[in-house]
Amino acid sequence: MKGLEWMISLYNNYINGILADEMGLGKTIQTIALISYLIETKKTNGPFLIIAPLSTLSNWDSEFDKWSPGIKKIAYVGKPKARKKLGLNIFSAENDCQVILTTFELATKDQQILAQVEWLYIIIDEGHRMKNINSKVSICLRKEYKSKHRLILSGTPLQNNLPELWALLNFLLPKIFQSSKSFEEWFNSPFITQGFTDQSDLNEEEQLLIIKRLHTVLRPFLLRRLKTDVEVSLPDKVEYIVKCQMSSLQLQIQNQLVKNDKLLANRHNMIKICSGKFEVLDRMLPKLQQTRHRVLIFFQMTKVMNIMEDYLSWKGYCFLRLDGSVKADERYTLITQFNKPSSPYFIFLLSTRAGGTGLNLQTADTVILFDSDWNPHQDLQAQGRAHRIGQTHPVHIYRFVTSNSIEEKILEVAQHKLSIDGKVIQAGKFDNRSTEKDREALLVNPNTLFCSL
Repeated sequence: MKGLEWMISLYNNYINGILADEMGLGKTIQTIALISYLIETKKTNGPFLIIAPLSTLSNWDSEFDKWSPGIKKIAYVGKPKARKKLGLNIFSAENDCQVILTTFELATKDQQILAQVEWLYIIIDEGHRMKNINSKVSICLRKEYKSKHRLILSGTPLQNNLPELWALLNFLLPKIFQSSKSFEEWFNSPFITQGFTDQSDLNEEEQLLIIKRLHTVLRPFLLRRLKTDVEVSLPDKVEYIVKCQMSSLQLQIQNQLVKNDKLLANRHNMIKICSGKFEVLDRMLPKLQQTRHRVLIFFQMTKVMNIMEDYLSWKGYCFLRLDGSVKADERYTLITQFNKPSSPYFIFLLSTRAGGTGLNLQTADTVILFDSDWNPHQDLQAQGRAHRIGQTHPVHIYRFVTSNSIEEKILEVAQHKLSIDGKVIQAGKFDNRSTEKDREALLVNPNTLFCSL
């Protein structure tokens, strides 16, 4: 209820905001509750535009059917001719559709149809997709679309740096957050007069002041709660880093690549050769199957998924696969097949980018990150497919890392990025109930900080 009350308060005060609850805490359901409240209590019919990744669109559709079946909604998808016909019907005088569901790609491609409406609400699911202010999607939604209210849903509002956070705030409150340069200068202003030109010149106390200023700015616009704060009955999530050794041949190939001066160009090849993981997986899977666990395996590269498919077929395991080539209706079918109580499927293969967001797969209790993403929030999103409301078993995360390889560097970079998020977002404790002492304790105690990530 607190999330709904917060969003209603934003609506009543004409403020846009970010619902940044941790993955798996029901941001979709809370948003549907807001729309239901506005329709039933405020007597408004919208229209509401929900823009989401293709992978989550079927979930939105089914959640509306489950929680608010009376709301009139249309999924704006399909081929160009079908969409054109759909657009004519949606915006005709006779149509009383209240909610339009569409994707980022179609919101950009069909802006001439969708942007002609002045929406009551534009709701952006997985809003961190707009973190690049210069991306086609971000420019289109900021400049072409009009709405009285805007809401961003994102469990990971800060992924790499402060300009990305500013990009989200600029979409929500363009009159306040007009310039990225001014946004950064505002936080450094107390120290410019003292001759400091770089944040690396600042001591810990001065950096703490900058972070506190950021928390002050964000507090009216952002609600962030962790699973540990809200869902006390949710089982634990435990992550293990599984170090895998290279074979002698793989080590020889890596050494040849390292000798090459073009390391940057070779980084993808270096990642691909880190495949001594199959031997580890070959020992793990029989034990997981015998103890009746169900497994999600996430991959960065579809070529590796192809090899994994061959391996699982050879071993006789029953599995499903979802990557970026799978269409929306097929995704929904795959998820339903895996989640059925009598499902025969032991393993679900997913690409981290296509299958890591917005999917409910809490019938699985084991997640294997076959390789890590440079962006750690992508991996957190993947973990959130199993560790979410509705999970009844402890969730075990196994992150495969090849020893003495580029993957160790990827992990190091990821941990640094999470530390930024920890200080700016997590330590802000944007839950409307923590005290200044609570927030300061998170900032000055790094152990406390990283335990919450």
